[in-house]
Amino acid sequence: MKKMLILGGSHAEIPIIQVAKELGYFVITTGNKETDIGHKFSDKYIKEDYSNKEAMLNLVKNLKIDEICPGSNDFAALSASYISDKLNIGNFDNYKVSQIIHNKDLFKKFANENNIPIPKAKGFSNFNSAINEIKNFKFPIIIKPVDLSGGKGVTKIDKFNIKEIKKSLEEAFNKSKAKRIIIEEFIEGTNHGFTAIIKNKKIIFYFCDDEYYYKNKYLVAGASTSLTINRKITRQLITNIEKIAKLLNLKDGIIHTQFILKNDEIYIIEVCRRIPGDLYLELVEYATDINYAELILKSFIGKKINNPVNKNNNLITRHCLMTNKNGILADIIFDKTIKKNIIKKFIWGKKGDIINDYLTYKAGIVFLKYKTKEEMKEKINIIYDLIKLKVK
Repeated sequence: MKKMLILGGSHAEIPIIQVAKELGYFVITTGNKETDIGHKFSDKYIKEDYSNKEAMLNLVKNLKIDEICPGSNDFAALSASYISDKLNIGNFDNYKVSQIIHNKDLFKKFANENNIPIPKAKGFSNFNSAINEIKNFKFPIIIKPVDLSGGKGVTKIDKFNIKEIKKSLEEAFNKSKAKRIIIEEFIEGTNHGFTAIIKNKKIIFYFCDDEYYYKNKYLVAGASTSLTINRKITRQLITNIEKIAKLLNLKDGIIHTQFILKNDEIYIIEVCRRIPGDLYLELVEYATDINYAELILKSFIGKKINNPVNKNNNLITRHCLMTNKNGILADIIFDKTIKKNIIKKFIWGKKGDIINDYLTYKAGIVFLKYKTKEEMKEKINIIYDLIKLKVK
């Protein structure tokens, strides 16, 4: 039996693990966190840091791995590209291209040089250089590490305040593994995701979402089938993603983008070539009736992918169960009016869980389906009244 190494083992990787096993692979997951739920779904778990590309390379060699697949983390994508370069495994961009895609400062530099629509931004590897150039930005600004996701180390500064700026820069530099940060002008607009499969530098499948947030304004709490992305905006996205694919000579497979929409103009915030987190693959599958995990995995291992026909655009929400305070989880309460919309619940939080960081804590994920756009709008607007985490 051929062996596949998946670089990760959180809940986000579960659809990929399941597809890999369906394709006949013996699936090995890896990562630092033994308690990650995805490891329970694999055939074997080996504790190792997937951000350590040399450790991953040695693991692949020692275990005689046939195929690799990155999980929902940029470091996993970088390690996969590195291994592919060294051993000619899989279908991945070369390591240099992967670095451009998965490091915020390198991508913003590339975007600026090639007229890709982004907020004004610049990367820094030196604290004093960042301080000296801060005056060149229009406030409010965002300061963040170049190599982290999920809102880690991110600060918004509304107006010039040198004390606040220095504190935010120090936090971002300290949290960045590469010790590099980016300063970006804040764009006031709506937040969205655009996920796609490219083949021969052309998009053959895509899905748009509308994102929403809870108490942590830099961590996506939910996403739904988009009700706001029209054809004009879709054309902007396709044109720019295909331009990126051509300029960087991207391999076939997934490209996932987060962007801000303001006055019908897009501002690309981040791009990645690995699976999105929080069971996003299932959101796409529920909304389109396309097995997105299979498309992605087949492209990573170099198998032929047929152009999918997206006949449906079901009204779906992927909602992360989050709370607004620290404490002890006492219960998860679903209002009777939302129960009929639930098509899947995947809950790992348990009564008695101690919540020390409510800004990042998630007790599970719920998928909802609606009959009309009006119902969808109405229920998303009050979703935290309809689904509550009771915390003592």
